Amino acid sequence: MTWLTGIAQTARATECKPNALGVERVIAVDPKEHTKVGTMQYDETLPLDDHEVVITFDDGPSPKYTDQILAALDAQCVKATFFMVGQMAKTFPAEARKVEAAGHTVGTHSFSHPFTFGKMTEAQAGEEVDKGIDAVAKALGNASEVAPFFRVPGFLTSRATEAALASRGLMTWSADVPADDWKPIDSNEVVHRAISRLEAKGRGILLLHDIHQRTVAALPVILAQLKLNGFKVVQVIPSSSTNPKTNTTPDQWKLPQAKPSLASQQTTSASSAKNSKGGHGGKVSARLKDGATGATAVNGTSRPRSRRHRVATRHHSISATHASALNRT
Repeated sequence: MTWLTGIAQTARATECKPNALGVERVIAVDPKEHTKVGTMQYDETLPLDDHEVVITFDDGPSPKYTDQILAALDAQCVKATFFMVGQMAKTFPAEARKVEAAGHTVGTHSFSHPFTFGKMTEAQAGEEVDKGIDAVAKALGNASEVAPFFRVPGFLTSRATEAALASRGLMTWSADVPADDWKPIDSNEVVHRAISRLEAKGRGILLLHDIHQRTVAALPVILAQLKLNGFKVVQVIPSSSTNPKTNTTPDQWKLPQAKPSLASQQTTSASSAKNSKGGHGGKVSARLKDGATGATAVNGTSRPRSRRHRVATRHHSISATHASALNRT
């Protein structure tokens, strides 16, 4: 698969409003050199300096929430990476185009958000990945605006899935810091978890979702707290002939290990929540709430292939029924 680079044309740090958080810098990465990032699962993360953060959103676009997320980001002149579900982009193509038009990086998050990537064959995983990319590309109207960045739903990956992603030249993104905004917590707690975990890590990839009201409410506060605490926002784009990769050293792709990693903390939580609703697995009971997909994961049966892939998070599923229901909101 050959990736084009139209995305880079809008991904530029620009002059912003006085006192806004803004974008400190834009970095270009080569997905084939560093294929897997995010210390919730992998040994490497993005090459960020101390107190730099990359903000990411999963599972949209959804008009009910994504519009408000875009407004909050625009108010602070901040750019993020949106990992779109193909089915959502297909249902809401105008919303997908708003994200791209605002200069954000657009990655993909599969077509239907299945929790079965950990059990798929390479061919099955590839088909789901390709279908998602195609749907997002059609929604945007320009395949060159889709970055070769992919996030596995629920982080439930496998060797077969990662082989399918690598063969397509895709960079697999996990995360460093979850804000737990998919859980039934209030927006203040989302803010607390995002900022306290970023402070503990020092830098990293922040995981949020643009399909929840609590995220909409939390985001302006998160951005204000990032500025207050001295964090700088970085946007990430794929490298190309017109956007050479940013020069880095191997150590920049590692996070300091002075403190217990969040992945290990989350693994401990996963173990204690094994038989409760907090587990992260393949069996998901989804329900509609406030026009978006909410879900409760119970006693997950799909297990990632290694300890570093066991993450105590709880995601939701997106189905054709849910997308259709969203269309009626």
